[in-house]
Amino acid sequence: MKAQDNENHVLTDFSVFQWMSFLPGETSVDDLSVMKYSGSINKMNKVLPPDYLVPCYTIQIIISGDFSISINNQDYHLSRYDGYFLSPNFYVKRLDSDNIIEMYILSFSRKFAKEMRMEFKLSQVAQVHAKPTWKMSEHKVQRLVHYFDLLREVVEDKDREAAIHLVYSLFEYLSSNTALEKQVNPNMTRNEEITGKFMVLVDNHCEQQHSLDWYASELCLSTRYVANTVKETLGINASAFIERALMQRAKNVLVMTRKPIQEIAEQLGFQNQSHFGTFFRRHEGVSPAAFRKHQ
Repeated sequence: MKAQDNENHVLTDFSVFQWMSFLPGETSVDDLSVMKYSGSINKMNKVLPPDYLVPCYTIQIIISGDFSISINNQDYHLSRYDGYFLSPNFYVKRLDSDNIIEMYILSFSRKFAKEMRMEFKLSQVAQVHAKPTWKMSEHKVQRLVHYFDLLREVVEDKDREAAIHLVYSLFEYLSSNTALEKQVNPNMTRNEEITGKFMVLVDNHCEQQHSLDWYASELCLSTRYVANTVKETLGINASAFIERALMQRAKNVLVMTRKPIQEIAEQLGFQNQSHFGTFFRRHEGVSPAAFRKHQ
């Protein structure tokens, strides 16, 4: 059983999901997806990548069951009425589990966030990086379930305006009850704050700015200091983080659009198609054209 949603979305076997609905996106990902999952993490890992760099904003609410997950190299054990928020370029790894879980998942693109006039400030994402999970009461979770059920209907009707208002309301409700609150988390460390700001800058500028020096300059810090801080916080090299984000953009544009390779190279800030091809082969082992052909 396959979900045939919109022509831009790669067909995948979503039979493990109870339901899944999309609003079409123009480029890399669906502008909005809302879904309900019932099953084990192991089963989900066979359908979706078990570890990945998050391409969009994602909210997940656990209704029943429990499992472990690594977010930006920090391990969390999540159970009933826990939730978490992921921002673009967060690194996630779902740890194997046969436990049966039920959860609701909402994802929306950067473009959709802009349509909601929702600006994510550096301090907010830094705060979420430091504390991406939260616990809610049964009463509040039931309210969220109603949001998700209504969103499903709206998305299936392709009512974009209603979806924008609903997601905005949902996000505002969560913001008043979770780590998404506008005030800065007083327990956030200096390293977490810097890393969070770095991640937002990468998300906003990786297509044109490939050098760690540029990001360090924007943060008014030395390149070595930023490199050491990101390495200590995320467990990966800061330059590799930038390249990983850039590769994610490259793959998305290759798969989801018909743009010529030369145009994609220019969009992603490469000097020419040859430099883009060398970069892509170094990371993926094949040329951009070969990657696109086999998707």
